[in-house]
Amino acid sequence: MSKREETDEVTGLSLAAMEAAAEDLYEHRGEVAGAEVESEPVPVIRSVVSVRFGRGELDRIEAAANAVGQPLSTYIRNAALATSAAIDLEAARRELRTATKALDELRRRLGSVA
Repeated sequence: MSKREETDEVTGLSLAAMEAAAEDLYEHRGEVAGAEVESEPVPVIRSVVSVRFGRGELDRIEAAANAVGQPLSTYIRNAALATSAAIDLEAARRELRTATKALDELRRRLGSVA
């Protein structure tokens, strides 16, 4: 399949069909047709970032996004934001010490039962 025959995921149109539609719209750009449609302005997008994934990586990420019912871009954004939060190392160390003590106590009790 050539690049011009590939189907766009969002529109369902081929590149050739989108180019033809764009040319037609540009050619008739001064003509007004149809009723005015109300629109709601969207918040300003600060930036759009391109990220490169290997085929296998992207397949796994898409599967995970689908599993939670999120669009791929939303899933990647949420994952990036979740991992970029500051980690309180001291709190993490305290929780680890507490968990270690609990495991030691469990091991001690299980050892005395056997």
